[in-house]
Amino acid sequence: MATIRRVILAIATIGVSVAVATPSIGATNIRSIPWAALGDVRPILVQPAGWGSTIAAQPRSATFGWCSQTGVEIASGSGKPTLVSDSAVGQMLRNSHLGLSRSPGSPRDVVTCEDIALDPKYPKTVYAAFQASRGGLIPPSYAVALVTTNMGRSWRFVPPPSGDSLTDFAGFIERLGGVQMLYSSNYFFPPKAGHFSTFVAATSPTGGRTWTDVNLNCPAGEPCVLFGPQAPQGACGMSEWRQSVLVGTSNENDANDVWQPAGSVSTVSQCGDQQLVATTSRDEFLIDRSRPSALVFTHDGMHWTTVLLPKVKGVSIGGTFAPFGQMMTLAANGDLIAILGSPLATAERIEILKPGTHEWCSANAALPATTKKDPVLAIQSSASRLVVAFLTPIETAGAKKASALTFRLSALRCRT
Repeated sequence: MATIRRVILAIATIGVSVAVATPSIGATNIRSIPWAALGDVRPILVQPAGWGSTIAAQPRSATFGWCSQTGVEIASGSGKPTLVSDSAVGQMLRNSHLGLSRSPGSPRDVVTCEDIALDPKYPKTVYAAFQASRGGLIPPSYAVALVTTNMGRSWRFVPPPSGDSLTDFAGFIERLGGVQMLYSSNYFFPPKAGHFSTFVAATSPTGGRTWTDVNLNCPAGEPCVLFGPQAPQGACGMSEWRQSVLVGTSNENDANDVWQPAGSVSTVSQCGDQQLVATTSRDEFLIDRSRPSALVFTHDGMHWTTVLLPKVKGVSIGGTFAPFGQMMTLAANGDLIAILGSPLATAERIEILKPGTHEWCSANAALPATTKKDPVLAIQSSASRLVVAFLTPIETAGAKKASALTFRLSALRCRT
């Protein structure tokens, strides 16, 4: 949630064993707490911010996928990835006057997968957002949602809710039991404090075959803090767009859930790789590398606690907006995993912060030296794998190129 990225380089954010959940401490009045004091934090759901993620991976799912140069690659466990071709998408976009301008001299339509989601109930269904434009011109750049129910043999546009258009697609809302497609027109700025909003989503109880319009709601027993609609953007290198962090509450008057800005952390940068991570203890962690405190958590969405992270070689994580570097994710095994280094200057590396520890350690798995030229684009964890996606395909063993690499969590350890 990608091998041909926006010219503006706006990037987002990809067997279950749930340990006994640690007691929720998100509702306490303390303003900060050391990472080591959190104990074992187990994620159950990851929601990427910005323009989504080129990785589809959830900490409770053994199946994961990522955008590649020729479509979407889906894998499960240690099996070989299956390519879900997107060869039909370019013509579909062009026929709908949403295609990008072709490269000079290239006969192939420009097709850029930039956000994907998988439905755990329907293994042959893949949802993907592709970059689109109006009349072939960008900016602004749009994302248009498509679905395949037969692993790429054919694709269909997700039908937008009544009153919305294809270019009003505003992101995937991933739930424990499925995926919703959020749509929003004329939503360019975060709501003001004290204001409430409702949002319309399209959902499919049949894995993409039939569709129903619903008001975005808070499922019973599930976390109710999420990222708000994604707005079309111009150039993140020149202006840093903000995205809402929203808290849902039940509106007894009309039986609909309404959404309001989260307290103290009401917005995040839409031009980076941020994540909301829901845990078994019903806390939600926000990973936002554009903040000086790159990791915070909440229980109710209104009161947030800063997690004090150790420095890495004397350098703090977070606090400076940059297109690349310092990406983090909370893995299914409870490790906080970061991609550190100085892309375009030095190769990047994997660092691990184990639960209950006070120091980061370098992982025993190395990233290719080519990350100096082809930086990491996103990271996310499935139940058993860490998935690392790159800005452009990188060379791997045997001179083959890959859009992403995976590492078994059980084998990812501190280097001795």
